[in-house]
Amino acid sequence: MSEEYQTVERNRDEGSIGIGAMIVFIALILVAAVASTIIIKTAEELQQNAESTSDDTRKEISGKVNIIQIIVNGSTNDDIDSLIVTAKIASGSTDVQVQDITWAIICGGTNGFGLITGNLGTGNAWGGPAAGLDATNPSPNADNLDGSDYSATDELGAGTTFKFDIDVDTDVADDSISNDDNTFDVGEAPCNASAGVGETLELKMIVDGGGTTISELQIESVVSGKEVT
Repeated sequence: MSEEYQTVERNRDEGSIGIGAMIVFIALILVAAVASTIIIKTAEELQQNAESTSDDTRKEISGKVNIIQIIVNGSTNDDIDSLIVTAKIASGSTDVQVQDITWAIICGGTNGFGLITGNLGTGNAWGGPAAGLDATNPSPNADNLDGSDYSATDELGAGTTFKFDIDVDTDVADDSISNDDNTFDVGEAPCNASAGVGETLELKMIVDGGGTTISELQIESVVSGKEVT
C-alpha cells in the first residue's frame, strides 16, 4: 500500500472522528440548553411561590386579633344570653380599622347548629347595637375599656386592647324589625339553645386583608361575670 494511500485513509479516519466529536458536542450543548431552561423555569416558579407565601404570611401577621378574656354578660335559665369579649391587636400588626374586624360564633350540639356574625364597626342586633336593640341607630360594637365607643373608621394599633359584645339570644332575621319600636325579638336566635353548660362555641375573629383567629369556647357556667375558657 502506497504512502499516499495511507495518508488519504488516515485523513479520512480523522475527519470521521472530528465529525462524530462535533455531533456529540452539539448534542451536549442542546441537552445543556434544555436542562438550563428547565432549571431556570423551576427556579422562577419556586421564587414566585415563595413570594406569594411570604405575602400571605405578612398579611396574616399584619392584622390579627388575640382574645384576652370572655365573660358571661347575662343568661336566661340554662343558656347564655350575651358575652363581653376583651381582645387586642396582636403585636407586630399594622393599624387595623374597626370596620375591618368581623366576628363569627358557630354553635352546635343536640339542639342543632347555628351561625352568628357581626362587624365591630357597624353594630347590629347580635353585635352590640344601641340601647334597646334599636335597629335604626346601631352604634359601633367596639368599645374602649372605659366603655366609650370607637368610631367605625378609628384605627387600632398593635397592642391596643378593646372590648365588644356578642348577643347569642337575639334573632336578627325576625320580621319584628318592621314593628313600630324597631326592635328585634329575643330568644329565637340560632344559638339560643346551644349556649349552656357543657356546650362548646367556636369564635372566629376575622380581619379584612389580615389574619383569622379561631378560639374554642367551653362553657362551664352561665352565671353573669363568670369567664368562658
